[in-house]
Amino acid sequence: MAILAFNTPADAETGDHAAERMLRTGSGKGRIEGRDLTMRFSSKKGDVIALENLDIDIKPGEFLALLGPSGCGKSTLLNLIAGILKPTSGTLAIDGNEIKGPNPGCGIVFQHHSLFPWMSVLENVAFGPRNLGHDDPVGTARTFLSLVGLEKQSKAWPSSLSGGMQQRVGIARALATYPPVLLMDEPFGALDAQTRSIMQEELLKIWSKFKITVVFVTHDIEEAIFLADRVVVMKTLPGGIKRDVTIDLPRSRDPAIIKSELFNTYRGQIFELIREETLKVFGSHD
Repeated sequence: MAILAFNTPADAETGDHAAERMLRTGSGKGRIEGRDLTMRFSSKKGDVIALENLDIDIKPGEFLALLGPSGCGKSTLLNLIAGILKPTSGTLAIDGNEIKGPNPGCGIVFQHHSLFPWMSVLENVAFGPRNLGHDDPVGTARTFLSLVGLEKQSKAWPSSLSGGMQQRVGIARALATYPPVLLMDEPFGALDAQTRSIMQEELLKIWSKFKITVVFVTHDIEEAIFLADRVVVMKTLPGGIKRDVTIDLPRSRDPAIIKSELFNTYRGQIFELIREETLKVFGSHD
């Protein structure tokens, strides 16, 4: 397994100013406000209400995890924030600007890397800055590849990289457009346990430097608690917020914290909340 080594912006040989710009961009931006959000999908069997009358507030620079049973609307909410979906009713805004379509102010990392297979690693990361007309997109790409420890793989094809490396390229690509918001949909779900653990630690290192807003979808209770400032536990369909749990654990977070009494208290509390919702799903099929 490849050793995961992420560098700080100061380690980059080129594009230091881009990293500094990223730090400035993230400061004070990335507030997400949703009011009375409802998302309804039509199907042959009738309408499916994925979200109903949901209100959500996420502070600038906050790390928020969305957790809940399969099909509870976590990814739907993420896609609404990204502007990929439009709500059936309600309003959603980032920094006071209503989201009306795909939003370049959101970087997105999916469970599967979604890199362009016909582009090199470097060109994948440069794609966003180039499309948005940024100065020196290649220099920016080199900066963020250095940040995630992959500057030596800049000429490689995505298919030649391990799963962990592919996701690191995905993170670099998402950050390279200087977004105030980073959306992550189970980004480490397909990785082996050890790589996943290291990726969680390295993500926190990046977040602690840039302080951009992160909305992180996961099914893993320990992952949510370890990463987040708040864990929003969602209800089964129609989706909504069952409980908003503030995670009062110290920053920065060492992996040993998962053995602490407070961590175990959060784990037990959230487990019971999710179990209640999961049993509702099973009960609906009786």
